[in-house]
Amino acid sequence: MLRGALILALALAAAPAAAVEPARFPQPDDRWLYDVRVPAGPHRVRFSRVDAVPGPAQGWRVTVTCGLIDTRTDRETTQLTARGEAGRGRMVAIGGGWDSPKPGASFIIDERTEARKSQFTDARCASGPGDLSSGD
Repeated sequence: MLRGALILALALAAAPAAAVEPARFPQPDDRWLYDVRVPAGPHRVRFSRVDAVPGPAQGWRVTVTCGLIDTRTDRETTQLTARGEAGRGRMVAIGGGWDSPKPGASFIIDERTEARKSQFTDARCASGPGDLSSGD
């Protein structure tokens, strides 16, 4: 028994330490912004923005704004403004949803690549590669 414990102790001491993953941005206490824009026809671009502030349960409170931009005039037309919550689970992604003004829509931002691709379930929102920033 003592010999088995000694072998186990030696094996654990010889094993390399687990690699420590650097903290990913954003952390639960960070404010962050996400912006995605995709073509939406002649002289139009569809956009989605997520403005997140620290919220409950290691997550964020979010305001999602979606709409269209006229590329000739740079005029924005907001088609959706919604409030909800977001968080990060086991996946390498940020997911969220909103219940105001109407429940049931959601989004996910894939953090596995620098492209930060997103998918929004509301047709008024743009989905695709976007920019994640601290807003500074």
